[in-house]
This record gives sequence, structure tokens and C-alpha cells, in this order.
Amino acid sequence: LDANKIPYEFRITTGPGQATELAKDAVGLGFGQIVSVGGDGTAHEVVNGLIGSRVVFGMIPTGGGNDFPKAAGIPLEISKAVETLANGFRRRVDVGLLGGRYFINGLGIGLDGAVSYRYRSMKLLRGEVGYIWGAVQEALIFKGFPVEIAIPDWSYNGLVLLIGASNGPSQGGDFKIAPDATIDDGLLDIHVIRDMPPIRRLIQIPKVRQGKHLSLEEVIIKRAPWMEIGLEHMLPAHLDGESFLLEPGRHRVEVVPKALEVLSSINVDE
Repeated sequence: LDANKIPYEFRITTGPGQATELAKDAVGLGFGQIVSVGGDGTAHEVVNGLIGSRVVFGMIPTGGGNDFPKAAGIPLEISKAVETLANGFRRRVDVGLLGGRYFINGLGIGLDGAVSYRYRSMKLLRGEVGYIWGAVQEALIFKGFPVEIAIPDWSYNGLVLLIGASNGPSQGGDFKIAPDATIDDGLLDIHVIRDMPPIRRLIQIPKVRQGKHLSLEEVIIKRAPWMEIGLEHMLPAHLDGESFLLEPGRHRVEVVPKALEVLSSINVDE
């Protein structure tokens, strides 16, 4: 930052949720740009503190997954990410919304939520290797669950392994769950994978990582501005890799178009 002559103040978080409060404080103090240093989870917290303001969001990716910066055109190499803060392009991108909580890259409910919980508890395996190992373990033991889904002009009622909404094409350390998702098209890519036997789940993991699973009979991909979900049971879930338990009942997921201004290496106006 000093080498690029970028004036700054920095704050270090000490616990979950603090980045949101620090971002809110920075907005109140009149800062024009707020930069997240960390992974998708840290970025998730920071963005939840600045949505609705005129503040521009920047990111220096140092996390294990880094799916959002890949989607937004933020370089993964630290020196290039810092250069983007100084000389990058301002780009408007969409965000998703679930129950008052914004997400920048993706929501997952079910199997991928369970993988997120497992990854969080890992001490040695981090990054892509950790996510793959978590997916292998959960594929063997996770139980499918009943769900009701409704989007404009389509509905579904049945037993599934996972359901999610993607803003960007990958989740969980480069699993290309929605390979055609675009971060600024005003829509969410809804992905549903119906239940299947554990061995078949294992066989499909490489296909999901590569984004080659769309032709599988159990896979449903739709594109919509909103989705309503009905759950019978509490389920593991994640927002941008941040795991939580989603209560039974009805939930609405929706896109908020162009709600976040990001410093990117991509000039979308060209």
C-alpha cells in the first residue's frame, strides 16, 4: 500500500462478526473505500457492513477459497490485488439476500453446508484440499432432505442433497457448482442436486469441481431473480462459506442488482 502511495488506516478483527461492525464504523466516519484482507468469509462480513452506502469495496484475497475475487476480477496475487486498489476499475456487481443477510458469492443448503461446517473444524487441511476432503467425507454420510422450491415459472417438491443460489460460478474453493453464473446479470443461478446413493455421489465430485455435472439427471440449474424454499428440518447452510444452521420453515432468497461497487481489474465498459 505504501509503495502504491495509498493512504490507509487498518483494523484487526478479533472475532466473528466484528468486521461488519468495523465496516459500519468506517462508513459512519466517511471513508470512501473499505478493503477486506482475508477470504470470502471476511469479505462477506465487510460487505454486510457497507451495503446501502456509497463506499467502494476492495479486497486483498488471502483466504482458502477466494471464490468471490475470481468472479469479480480481483487478482489473487497480493501485489496485483494492491495495484488494483490503486489503479483498478469500479464495477457494479449484484449481491444476494437471505433473511436480512447479504451474500456476495453464494448460498448453499444441505450437503455443501455440511462441508462448510466440516471445513471450519479442520486444523491441517486448508484451501482446495480441505474442501475436497470435506466433500468426500460428507458425500458418504449426509442424508437427503425434503424441500419445496418455487421460482418464477417453475417449482419443485422432492428429496435433494443440496440447494443453493450462486452469484459467482464457483463455491467451496473452486467447485464450479454454477459454471455459467455471472456476477452482474441481475439474476441468481439456482442449483439443485437430487438425492443419489453415496457411491454415485463420490463419483460425481470431480465433475462438480470441473463444472461438468450439468448433464447429470439429478442436477437442476435455473436462473431467477428470487427463490422461495420450504424446509421441514433444520439444515446446515452457508453464506459465502460462513456456516450456520437454517431453521425449518419458509425462506426467500433474492438478488439485489448492482448493489455493490467493487474495485476490479476488469473494465466492463470496454
